[in-house]
Amino acid sequence: MTRSDPPPPASSGPPRQTAAYLRKLFAEVGFNVNPRHGQNFLIDLNQLDLLHRTAALEADDVVLEVGTGTGALTERLAASAAAVVTCEIDPRLAQLARERLVNFDSVELVEGDALAGKHRLAPEVLAAVAAARVAHPTGRFALVANLPYCVATPVISNLLALPEPFSFATVTVQREMAERMTAAAGESSYNALSVWVGAQCRGEIVRVLPPASFWPRPGVDSAIVRLDLEPERRAAIVDLHRFHGFVRDVFCHRRKLLRGVLVGLAGGRRTAAAREVVEAVYAALGLPPETRAEDLSPGAFVTLESEFFSRCSPLE
Repeated sequence: MTRSDPPPPASSGPPRQTAAYLRKLFAEVGFNVNPRHGQNFLIDLNQLDLLHRTAALEADDVVLEVGTGTGALTERLAASAAAVVTCEIDPRLAQLARERLVNFDSVELVEGDALAGKHRLAPEVLAAVAAARVAHPTGRFALVANLPYCVATPVISNLLALPEPFSFATVTVQREMAERMTAAAGESSYNALSVWVGAQCRGEIVRVLPPASFWPRPGVDSAIVRLDLEPERRAAIVDLHRFHGFVRDVFCHRRKLLRGVLVGLAGGRRTAAAREVVEAVYAALGLPPETRAEDLSPGAFVTLESEFFSRCSPLE
């Protein structure tokens, strides 16, 4: 089936992904859900459709999906976009998805872990996405997925570290993570992830999903989140890798006064030069003495990091 020959309506296509359907399917093939892989299938079809609609895909878009599952969302993506690269770590689910997606020529299923490590995406996934983007150069690159909880943070963080990140992302994640990604300075959920995402994207929580939206039911709420890359924000970051590390280092001591944390990063409390550097940064930016990491907006963090590194070479 090609882009010029759209798939049939859901009512005449593959069975709808409900809990009853999944139980029957998995019993037939002898599949048991593996909690280690974050296998919570989105069975509320209204929410599945909302996830797809929120992406607002266009015909020349390239989509990355992490966590293919049985292919229920993949079908919808393939019917809307030019190319879909979907990744599934469980070989048994990958086979089920292949059977379901056999008529979708625009789908490439990468079997394996989407991550090569905590701070690196799998080369196979990156290569598949790169090839799809070359084939469809006018399309946007999007992440659209019911993300497994266990990989949600590193997948989004690592995609934002790429030279050419996603244009937008529409994903389901744990509610706590959704709140962190969209938190503002001073809020209880605000952390290093908030700064890393907020320094590059505009984000919003589209809808909170109760555990009953999934099978098996997770122990916490989830949420659909939309992130839109803001190129001008991203362009203000001098060095993405350096900035990411700086934010993580500072938030390791989020409750401490920022001045002391920066002195430590600049060389240590016993070094007069380190203290002088930090005092100069504070004076240049007009930071109050009682400032803590959680008080600074993502934009302020970008300015702080640039000013800090312009005055010293920390940890050397």
